[in-house]
Amino acid sequence: MFTDLNGNKIFILGANYWPSSSGLNMWSEWNPEEIEDDIKRMKSLKINVCRFFLYMPDFMPTFDNVDSTMIERLEKFLEICEKHEMYSFPSFFVGHMSGEDWDVSWRNGRNFLTDPDMIKAMKYYITEIVNSTKYFKYIIGWLLSNEIPNYVGQQDPEIIANWTKDIIETVKKLDSKRPVSIGDGAWTPEINSEYDRWKFQLRKLNKYQDFVGLHYYPRVISPWQHTYTTAFRLKMAQEWGKPVLVEEFGTSTVSCSEENQAHYYRSVFYSSLINNSIGVMGWCFNDFDFEDKRPYSHHAFEDRFGIVKTDKSIKPVGNEFIEFKKVIDELYSDNYQKVENNVGLLIPSNYYYKYPYQFKPEFDKWYGFYLESFSLMKNAAIDVECVIEPAIELNNENDLQPKEKLDPKKLPLLFAPRLKIFTKNYWRKIVDYIKKGGNLYCSFAVDSWVIDWHKLVGVEMDCKFGVPDFRDTDHLEITVIKDWGKFGKDEMFTIPIQNDNPEESYCSILTTDAEIIMKDQYGDPFLIKNKVGKGYVYFTPYPIEMLSLVNNDDSWKDNLVKIYRSIYNEIYKNLDFKICSNGLEMGIWKTSDSKKYKLIILNHSWNKNEGVLHIKNRNYECSSTTNFKQINENQICFELDRKGVVVFNLMKIISDNKSLG
Repeated sequence: MFTDLNGNKIFILGANYWPSSSGLNMWSEWNPEEIEDDIKRMKSLKINVCRFFLYMPDFMPTFDNVDSTMIERLEKFLEICEKHEMYSFPSFFVGHMSGEDWDVSWRNGRNFLTDPDMIKAMKYYITEIVNSTKYFKYIIGWLLSNEIPNYVGQQDPEIIANWTKDIIETVKKLDSKRPVSIGDGAWTPEINSEYDRWKFQLRKLNKYQDFVGLHYYPRVISPWQHTYTTAFRLKMAQEWGKPVLVEEFGTSTVSCSEENQAHYYRSVFYSSLINNSIGVMGWCFNDFDFEDKRPYSHHAFEDRFGIVKTDKSIKPVGNEFIEFKKVIDELYSDNYQKVENNVGLLIPSNYYYKYPYQFKPEFDKWYGFYLESFSLMKNAAIDVECVIEPAIELNNENDLQPKEKLDPKKLPLLFAPRLKIFTKNYWRKIVDYIKKGGNLYCSFAVDSWVIDWHKLVGVEMDCKFGVPDFRDTDHLEITVIKDWGKFGKDEMFTIPIQNDNPEESYCSILTTDAEIIMKDQYGDPFLIKNKVGKGYVYFTPYPIEMLSLVNNDDSWKDNLVKIYRSIYNEIYKNLDFKICSNGLEMGIWKTSDSKKYKLIILNHSWNKNEGVLHIKNRNYECSSTTNFKQINENQICFELDRKGVVVFNLMKIISDNKSLG
């Protein structure tokens, strides 16, 4: 989406910026020499984009005045960026920053989004800023705000959408060439699920903004949920039709070691690349060390998010920018194209859309549930894309809808963990997809609203209305009936279960005509495979993803990952490249002539990880950024340190054994 001045594609590798000496008071405590030193330091780390902030109380001290001194300083800042060829994102309304709201003194309680005088003032402010600066070549785009949901509070989604449309149109009239985004962090129900809390909605806002900017700082118990948050949020946001930038992420070295900050950045960098982000921007460039300056006095951990310390030494994370930029340059210089072998994770529309009088379940943390399911799939080395059900819009809002993806030729396998609820029309489309040759994996959900689900999976069930079924045990002993996928005949494993929530109950099965792959200690099916038209349905009568979510012991989850991987391998039988180790994420790129491939593999684990790369065809010369062992003509073994990365370069060999250059 973004290009340089010569029209070449750019992957944004950026940093959010405040100077170390002043923080939020950058404009009132003006120090252009320090700023220029910082920009030069960014360039030395291969950072190509700086996101900076127009602190609104400084720029607009009164209702009808934009401070000319601040405009001059802004122009000087952009001159420095221009001098050093640093692209930038100015952010207009700040607003909110680092754990505190910073209001203009003249607002006097007016509604920021609806009050006519506020709108008039905003448009005047934007006009002054854009007209003064749009001639600077290295402004790469405009951002309306920084995390404006915090600043404006709970507002009606229609009001938010109308404000967004109005303000973006104002910017576009002044500068039609540059892209504009909101800067809201994409805190939306389409990603986070909680529609009663999140009122900024992608289905409304993406009609007006040119790209989506993610902000996230995950704090979870599961290290897998933590590390796959980047991929999950990217995939959820991408379904709404606009490119997605990881606009803000990071970690304070108050909360972790400097080395682990670097590991975290590396994992976000490469997972973003593998999952089709248009760029990444760390929070933030500098550390701070203030005696008594808000917000740092009450959010003291904000002092240590930097890449650069206050003594101007660079933390280990700085080297991650340099190394990552080398990989980006190689991909872009040879015009590599991404190869996708995806599986769809089905997300029902009630995840993000509130239907009337829908029964509220006892458990409603669906963001965590689908992130857990996504993480299990990723641990199985599956390429995942989210397939989001369109909502039945009951009030004719004319909102955007997610992409239609139920095509078995393009997406041959879907996962539906907890088969609980789909709209009737969409469920018919899923059934039709299977009959035409698509494949579905699903797990049981108590009190399902899906019509005839038991017929589709091939069972006669003994479910009771309002009374969940539980096993009188705290674990299942599973036996594999025959050699299948990654499992051998008579192989056994154990799954812990819980009996204190209906969502953890199982489906009592009377009979089945489906193929039984695994059974439990009671002799009942644990995993079955049912032929439906030209496709197949895999079904487990236990809510295994829910059980995985509520259990923090990862040791037994390897068997769930093996089940996922076995299903994936049955559908994708002839992949050119596969990895078979838990916690490894692989991206595949190839040149347009298919003579060269680049495989980037990231270890998401906090431990060392041994990987095996399977190569279908033998006619490749292989080099790599780390040592590897050729097991045989089709297998390569390698080892990665925690959060480590390896890049494999493969070149086809012609019949006379001369490489194709």
